[in-house]
Amino acid sequence: MSKAATREYTVGMRKRYRAMMTKRAKGKVLDEFCETTTLERKHAIKVLRSLHEPLRKAGRMAVYPGAADALRRIWLLFDQPCSKLLHPVLASYTASYEKQAGRLDEPTRALLLRMSASTMDRLLRPHRVRTSLWRGRGGPMAAMKRLVPVRSERWEGRGPGWFEADTVAHCGGSMAGSFAYTLTFADTDCQWTELRAVWNRGGHATTLRAGEIERALPFSVKGVNTDNGPEFLNGHLISYFKDRAVVVPQFRSRPYQKNDNPHVEQKNGSHVRALLGYDRFGDPDCVGPLNEILILHSCWTNLFRPCMKLVSKVKVGHRYLKKYDHPRTPAQRVLEYPGQPREVGVRILALLKAHDCYTLKCLVQEKLEAFFRLYVHPPALGAPRPEPGRPQRPGAGRESQGPRNSASPLDAAPRAGSARTQRVWQAQALGGPEDRPVIKVDPSNDIGKRRGRGASLRSEAERKPDRNRPSALVSRAGGVVLSMVS
Repeated sequence: MSKAATREYTVGMRKRYRAMMTKRAKGKVLDEFCETTTLERKHAIKVLRSLHEPLRKAGRMAVYPGAADALRRIWLLFDQPCSKLLHPVLASYTASYEKQAGRLDEPTRALLLRMSASTMDRLLRPHRVRTSLWRGRGGPMAAMKRLVPVRSERWEGRGPGWFEADTVAHCGGSMAGSFAYTLTFADTDCQWTELRAVWNRGGHATTLRAGEIERALPFSVKGVNTDNGPEFLNGHLISYFKDRAVVVPQFRSRPYQKNDNPHVEQKNGSHVRALLGYDRFGDPDCVGPLNEILILHSCWTNLFRPCMKLVSKVKVGHRYLKKYDHPRTPAQRVLEYPGQPREVGVRILALLKAHDCYTLKCLVQEKLEAFFRLYVHPPALGAPRPEPGRPQRPGAGRESQGPRNSASPLDAAPRAGSARTQRVWQAQALGGPEDRPVIKVDPSNDIGKRRGRGASLRSEAERKPDRNRPSALVSRAGGVVLSMVS
């Protein structure tokens, strides 16, 4: 019951209670009153016997009834500041408010200006809850998660078309600033994998790349499972899969459970990191050339690179015994799957006829080397470009080295190297072969053999340095004395 209804009901029950002459009759009225108002019995007796207005709020009378309303209007108008910030400037706010909304009466204005900060807090407390700028309902990501359900079943064995998607950050170890990402779509059954480059993994840019991937596939997309990142849980991508004649169901994995997307996580290492390494791609202009490399590499891996699928995994003692099927390319797996439409086979055979595995791989390698020279390891400022046929780094045949942690020499790209290595390469670019440092090894001064491991015996070269060559540098490495002369 509301307070007004309770007050009216109490007035009527008080009249009935006073009209009863016997104790039994008063007890029945009291029982009914306690059951209706849920008041304790002794307190109900006091309420029914009272001569004053029942349920009146205790305490002193309100002092700021009109000023509280004016304070609320001013507080809402000036972005709802806290009382500690509002109190010093309330006089100026009030004067500005009166110019636009009309002058306040003198008693209200006087009460408003004499308020303390704690009084403002007390008067504005109920309005803060009702007019809060942040409702606390989880934010936009929570709304997106309610639109995309969590995948509750496995997709292996359903045939081509069921994809897992993820992004790989090319941040170089620091997530600060802007850099390029690789969008990976991996099929759970035939292992068909498509890669595309995207700048800063925005929702609209990710949706455009997803459309490119879908148009490049020889078969249709039947379902997509992603993680909980904002590049996938946004209105652009959800509408892209939903607003079509044949809806593509979109699912998401459980938060912080990477094993819910095992296929795409494996492809992130074998297809992306093995090709591009862990360098930072922080130039927006690199997205176009990087996307061309990823398109060619995806074509090569899908048409000509065999892969194996895990058939069984059994724990024997403290080890796992894994069995794999016969290695086949993703294109062969799609062609061998029964029930595929004829158009799918025709399109895959046309791709196989139009590309050569050796030519395609050489093209990927050529573009990858040019990409790393231009965007990852650019030459020093003012340094002349290396002559044709001359190695760009120390050692013969080192000009086509791969990125850090490269899996195979075929997927190689220029290494990042340490800061000291970069300085050595720049010095060699500026100078000729005669300016390179020369390392001389003296095998007779084997300190480790003569005095044991960790001995502190100084060599003859250390005790008597060559004063005629002030640039001589003596150091130990692996128990052998090295003298580096420039």
